[in-house]
Amino acid sequence: MFVVVGERINTSRKKVQEAVIDKDYAYIQNDVEKQQAAGATFIDVNAGARIGYERKDMEWLLMVIQEVVTVPLCLDSPDPEVLEMAYDMVKEMPMINSISLEKKRYDVMVPFLKGKDCNIVALCMDDSGMPKSTQDVIDRAGRLVKDLEGIGVKREAIYIDPLIQPISTDGTKGLMAMDAVRGIMGKFPGVHTICGLSNISFGLPQRKNYQ
Repeated sequence: MFVVVGERINTSRKKVQEAVIDKDYAYIQNDVEKQQAAGATFIDVNAGARIGYERKDMEWLLMVIQEVVTVPLCLDSPDPEVLEMAYDMVKEMPMINSISLEKKRYDVMVPFLKGKDCNIVALCMDDSGMPKSTQDVIDRAGRLVKDLEGIGVKREAIYIDPLIQPISTDGTKGLMAMDAVRGIMGKFPGVHTICGLSNISFGLPQRKNYQ
């Protein structure tokens, strides 16, 4: 079964940021309803673009979105204080986006995740940078699964992101990602995989930009 995370509610998008500033309920709710109609199984909510306003913007967005949303939300922020507030606001078990093996992110996310009833996106990124091989991805996935299970996260709540890399710089990256997903699913039964699939076309000359 495929899970589709609708990612249009992001204040880095000009129209969304304008809607947040203008308190345009109709624009946000209409966008959410369109994503649901198109098959989204989670709606991602990211309010991080306006520095100093993330908490306030996230709170407003969640209030507005939850008047019309019929699917769970994906709470997207690197700030555990924002996530804590958002987690307390949601009506259904959310997805949290995200944790990685990068020390700065890992160290603040682990205390937040302990005891939480949520799904979690786990990025195969560490302080050495992007993975360079299929085995590198699988090894990082193993560390993430072990550590998350160690703090009580159920395996079926873990969504491993192997990090889709653009084929514009290396034509082998698509195959690497597919091999990594195959390896992760075989080695860690019960875990899920997730990815930003559109990243694979980044930098290509005829790539469409859906704003």
